[in-house]
Amino acid sequence: MDPRTEFFALVFVSAISIFAGYVSRQRGWLHEDVSRKVHWVTIVILWSSAGFFALWNLEPSLANLWVLAIEPLLVVIPAFLIIPLGKAIKLQRKQVGVLALAAGLRNSGFALGAFLAYAILPVGNLLRQEAGLAGALSLERANELSISALAYGLLIVMTMSMAVVIFLFPMVIHFAGDGQDKQHIGRVIYKSFVDWKAMLFYSSAAGIALAYSPIPCPAFVFDWYILKALIFIGSATAYFGIGLRLHVNHLRPHLKSHALVAAVKFIATPLLTLGLLLIARNTGIAPPPGMLDQTFMLIAFMPTAIQVVIVANLFHLDARMAGSVWLVNTLIFLCLVLPVILIVTPRL
Repeated sequence: MDPRTEFFALVFVSAISIFAGYVSRQRGWLHEDVSRKVHWVTIVILWSSAGFFALWNLEPSLANLWVLAIEPLLVVIPAFLIIPLGKAIKLQRKQVGVLALAAGLRNSGFALGAFLAYAILPVGNLLRQEAGLAGALSLERANELSISALAYGLLIVMTMSMAVVIFLFPMVIHFAGDGQDKQHIGRVIYKSFVDWKAMLFYSSAAGIALAYSPIPCPAFVFDWYILKALIFIGSATAYFGIGLRLHVNHLRPHLKSHALVAAVKFIATPLLTLGLLLIARNTGIAPPPGMLDQTFMLIAFMPTAIQVVIVANLFHLDARMAGSVWLVNTLIFLCLVLPVILIVTPRL
């Protein structure tokens, strides 16, 4: 199965899963609170394992450090930018926290951004490198670039996860209330790092460490399709849990919130990303690799991540609103933004 077919297969599996979760709650087969356990398994076991193996294949390079410089800013700046806007439209405390999460998190990983980079960036990259000699390009070279794009996407996700734990988790606890915002900030960050929900960060860091070591990733991970299985199963469980929490009647009351999130995700974040990449290109330091640049710009247009629902669910924010914001923002992306990406990306 070629990468693009895999991408659309993943979209199909995700859509079926969210529908199954929604029907399960509507018919009373499962209570929506079951989604917390489903999401715990998704993050701690499935996505953490997938991130570990994928990043073990990252090509070691000092230029990858640009991700550590750029990505935290792409989490923090949009998140704090939208907080006063949320307060201006008179949202409740927990709802402002949802907006900040939605602005700071992007669907950069297995469920969309990294896998989309894996599926569509290599062809355009090869055409630029080989002066349009598409017929002469080897499948092996295309596969190498696909894995490179996927690894860069997951490196961005890993750094995003780190920034979320350090900056957004304390913010989430603040907006969740319950007196937790009075804790010393250092203790809040410490508790975030020792929580099981931070496992994706640790597994990704371990994968990167092995990538820079002489130990190669075992071939059976790819030969036996273990990584792909983890990606598909993890996406299925994540979207099933979201389906359990999805309340369609909660879409309309949050129209202003949907508009704010769309403006931040599809206008402000891409412009901020472009500006940071231009700074990286003109600092005199080793610039980011071309594929990393392309992956950053592609992921800059991604909608808010499904982790918005997961984190809101786990930390007791307005999870129903989070599901509504995630769904509408994703639909805007699929209907308006993705078609433009598919047209602009060379030879797709």
